[in-house]
Amino acid sequence: MEIAFLSNDPLESVVVDAETGDILYTISTPPSTGARKTSIYDSRGQKIAHYKRRAVWEHDQIMLHGETKDVSDWLRRDGLFTSARKFIADDGRWYVWKHLWGTSRMELVDYQTNQVVAKSHGSRIGCSSSSRRMGIWVSPKAAPFLDAILLSFVICEKKRREDATTAAIAGTSPQA
Repeated sequence: MEIAFLSNDPLESVVVDAETGDILYTISTPPSTGARKTSIYDSRGQKIAHYKRRAVWEHDQIMLHGETKDVSDWLRRDGLFTSARKFIADDGRWYVWKHLWGTSRMELVDYQTNQVVAKSHGSRIGCSSSSRRMGIWVSPKAAPFLDAILLSFVICEKKRREDATTAAIAGTSPQA
């Protein structure tokens, strides 16, 4: 399965089935002067998740299918000096998002088997045959927890973009 973002902004986009064009999710982040809250709605308009960014001294939080957790508890760093983040999916297994060094792509890997179950790709603008929207390929094995994959991707992609911007300002290269 391939999903595509109709916008290059992971915090504000419609997400479709890339093959059929059917709307799967709507991601919305309303303007706010306080804590920013990104909500994810399914194709029926039901809120299935949100990601709330809080002040520096508070913990960011997620809500997925009615269950609220701190982001640091749900999407854990996979080591002290890595940007990789892991979570436990509905199948009880750990999955980790790994950035592919020197690219804007990430892979979601089954932590126990090291099998790639999802791959992201950035948008590419070119002649019509080579144009592509930002998206995620998801293996059939991972499709049952697509909601968690999407929420974790939104958080990881936001962080990856922040790190890339910070590195560009500092004149360095972000680490994967």
